[in-house]
Formats: sequence, structure tokens, C-alpha cells
Amino acid sequence: MTTQGDPVADATARALAEEGRLVRNFIASHRSDTLLRIFDFLLQQSIEGRRPKETDIAEDVFGEGRIAPGQQGARVRVGVYRLRKKLDQFYATSQGARLTIPQGEYAVLLQTREPLNEGTKVPEEQPVARSRAYPMWGVIVLLCVLNAIGAIAYFGQRPTAHDPLSVSPLWSPFTGDETPTFLVMGDYFMFTSKPNQSSEEEIVQDFSIDSPDAFYDYLMRHPEMKGTIKDQNLFAISADILAPISHLSSYLRTITINPTTSSQLDATMMKSSSVVYVGALDALSPWLTGPLFRASGFRCSARCYEIADKASGRRFLSDSPYMLGDGIVPRRDYGYIASFPGPSGHQILVVSGTGDAGVTQMASVVTNPKMVEQLRSRLGGNMRSFEALYQVRTMFGQSYGSTLLLARPIDADGIWDRAKSDR
Repeated sequence: MTTQGDPVADATARALAEEGRLVRNFIASHRSDTLLRIFDFLLQQSIEGRRPKETDIAEDVFGEGRIAPGQQGARVRVGVYRLRKKLDQFYATSQGARLTIPQGEYAVLLQTREPLNEGTKVPEEQPVARSRAYPMWGVIVLLCVLNAIGAIAYFGQRPTAHDPLSVSPLWSPFTGDETPTFLVMGDYFMFTSKPNQSSEEEIVQDFSIDSPDAFYDYLMRHPEMKGTIKDQNLFAISADILAPISHLSSYLRTITINPTTSSQLDATMMKSSSVVYVGALDALSPWLTGPLFRASGFRCSARCYEIADKASGRRFLSDSPYMLGDGIVPRRDYGYIASFPGPSGHQILVVSGTGDAGVTQMASVVTNPKMVEQLRSRLGGNMRSFEALYQVRTMFGQSYGSTLLLARPIDADGIWDRAKSDR
């Protein structure tokens, strides 16, 4: 049962809510649903002057019956520990007031802090590694890509009457939007592993552990792994989508673009700007996955290597290298394109596929006027809200053309009313 504490003054409640809004945006940008739920629950309880118990948090945040009774307290404590770390990260270089969760309590308090002394060392956020095998090379490659995109955006000319984007039925909504467009690259969660003191630390990608939440859930189920694997806030971008990213950024040189990744996409970006996503379907941001697949006529499998048409049941399975045995060369992939209005009316375009070859081919489709016109014709002229599926011919990760299999409008009304994905 939640304990009723001292009533919170109106001014304190407003200060908590305002500071909480800033912290919430930061937590949301790190793609952790669990931390968001814990934070929202504790903040609301604190504003109302309540002091919840572990059982209250377990029931309201994690859901009754979802975890064994013996694990409830441990899971809550791990979650609150992570939340404290996230607060420390948010306030690492700031002075003045901050939100804090005192040790031994489940309450969010607003504290004032002494100014930082000159020369005081503050903790730094872990650098984000972007490579499956060599994290530092991954950082260098990603920085080069981001710098190249920024240079294209800076030196590109503004749209003219002859600008191909302004006359394209697919791209004209982006040229008419005065706000910058976020070019979002699909990335994947990774963690470090060091089985023993004599072994070297390795970067690991496990498709069954695809987010910080999944990582800590795994640790709860396998406590013997504690200390051998670590969440270092690492995310990777497939090297095979660097070419389509470069191709798209060059094509979009006449509009202002801000590069980011799926793991960094947040509600503020979605609300304020248009979005172009480029990457595989299984790297799609949760901010896009839920709304899109509620409106879509397709349903994704667990890893999105296979998608199925909801109405007919017809299935489309990629020859992904993760699905095939040794010595078998992938020859078939599927490309996917969708466009629909965002929560504030700004346009969202998804350039994706079941594999990297599909993504590469779709980047060619959306920048080819003849193929865009073919797609527009199949859709009856309306490209405001639609989805399209292509079969892509591929070999050794390279795409060799595509065939349009299906194109249809999607009903985008009301898709932003729910926050959870039902994919």
C-alpha cells in the first residue's frame, strides 16, 4: 500500500513537474521504456506527496503477475539503481537544482547543489561505439558519416524552381517544411563481455537482447552473468547501410537535415520536425514501430526478416544471411517504403527493408523520379499516407534491381493515440 506523506506545496509540485519534463525527455532519448515508467510513476507519486513501496512499483510499473514474487523487489531495486545513474548522467555537468532519489527511498526530490569548484572532475557519458567488431573504428566511421551529412546540408543550395525535390510527389512535403528534417539511421544495441580476468573485453550483439531493458531483464534471469557482461551504452550501425545513407543525404542536399540514430530519436524530434528513416525494419525506432504497424497492412516476425500481409496471410521471407546456412548465397530480400504524417503533421518517410540489400535498393527507388512516378501511379496519385513492398534481387549483400509487389494507402488517422507497439 502506498504511504501518504506530507502534502507537497503547489510551488514545489510545479517545480518538480517542470524539472521532471526535462529529465523525462533525456530518458526517452535513450530508448528505455522501463526507466521511463519507473520515473513517471515515482515523479507522480512524489508530486502527490506519496511514498510507494517496492510492491506498489512492481505492480504499477511491471504489471501484476509478470514476474515471480521473489524477483519483484530485486527488479525494482535494479530499476531504481539504473534510474539514479541516469539522473547522475543528466546532471553531470550542470549546477544548481536537480532531481534525486535518496538511497533507501522511492521518492523523487528536488535538491539544490553547491556550484562546481573550478577543476572539479565530472563524470562523462560513455562514448557511443558504432561497429560490430571494432568500436573505435565504428566511432570514426560514424563521425565521418555525420560530418559528411552536415557538410552536404551546409554547402547545399536552397530549393529552386528546378529542384527535383520540390516537384516530387514523394518529397515535396519535406521541401515545404521550414523546420529541419531528421535523417534517422537504424542502429542496434550492443554490450561488452569479459568472461574472466584473463580474457579480453569483447563487443557483443545478441538479437535476443536488443535494448537496455532487455539487457537488465536478462541479468535478472541470469544473475551468474553479473560482472561478466556490461551495458556500456553501445549501439552499432551496419556498415552496409552507409552507402544508402550517403546517397540519400546527397540527394537531400537542398533541404536542412539533422543526422541522428534510432536510439537517439525522441518525442521532441517527432513533434517538431519531419523524419526520414533509413535502415532495416528490425532497427526501426520504437517511436515509429508502434504507430506504423498499427496502420500497416503488414505484420513483422520477431526479427522482421519475414513480414506477412495481414489480410491474405501471404508471407515474404528474406534470404537474410542470418537465416541461411554456410555456403548458401542470399538471393532475395524485400524492400519497404512507407510515408505518413507525424504527430504534429510533419511528414515521416520510412526507407527500409527486411535486410540491408533491401534498404540499399529502396534508397535508389525513392531518389529515382521514374520509379517514384511508377509508385504514385500504383497508388492512384496520393502519396501522403501509403506503404509499398518490393522484392529485391541480391547477391553477397549487393542489390541488383527490384520489383514492386504491392502498394496501398494506409489509414494514418488515430495512429498516434497509443504509445505501445502491437507488432
